[in-house]
Amino acid sequence: MAMTARYRWVFFDLFDTLCAVDEAVYYAGKRKAAEAAGVEPEAFLQAWRGTGADASVGRIKHPFERAQRTLETLGVKDRTPVVQVATLDVETIQECVHFYDGAQAALGELKVRGFSLGLISNATFTTAFVVAPLKLRDYLQILVFSYEVGSVKPDHAIFEAALTRAACPAHEALFVGDGANRELDAAAALGMGALCLDHPTKAHTFRNSETLSGPQHPKVRDFTELLLLPELQKSLGSLSQE
Repeated sequence: MAMTARYRWVFFDLFDTLCAVDEAVYYAGKRKAAEAAGVEPEAFLQAWRGTGADASVGRIKHPFERAQRTLETLGVKDRTPVVQVATLDVETIQECVHFYDGAQAALGELKVRGFSLGLISNATFTTAFVVAPLKLRDYLQILVFSYEVGSVKPDHAIFEAALTRAACPAHEALFVGDGANRELDAAAALGMGALCLDHPTKAHTFRNSETLSGPQHPKVRDFTELLLLPELQKSLGSLSQE
């Protein structure tokens, strides 16, 4: 399925698309959290994952609240380890998330070409603590996180929230993602362009093979290939001004 449209906006997924997640660092952080709480790492990780759905849609609104709920599940009620676990949650995400090679340069080049850029990401509140270190607002005009809008991909509401903020009709927007959570299928169903950015390295333990997007979407392997796409040479807005 080829892309034929010209676009004004390009929206990116965050994890495994713009940014890689170092799984070794992530799980080391969770082992430290389990140790701080005095519980077994596997039990901690299971309880932590059990809070993920509520955290992703904003029903859990702060790392401290997520740590507290996780530890209560494990019978730990002391506030001291709750604070330690919450602190480690923030420190770990800051340590384990980094841009893929070429991501920042590609975002800068797309801006030069006249595109408006945004983010649509399934995320918990802890993700807010990487926005400043990664300088996401320097590259992206709109950041739409699931915990803020109360909707996760592939729900249409999270995409519609981004399009509404951008005042952009769906057919003038391209969504770029790794394909997790049927995100590309959902974007295409709304009338957006959908492009799979299929990096060779991903955080595979966070992926569910049963909820990957279909294989019909156009695919690139890196940001160099993305910038070569004919549809991304100039934005629709730039073309209309010529």
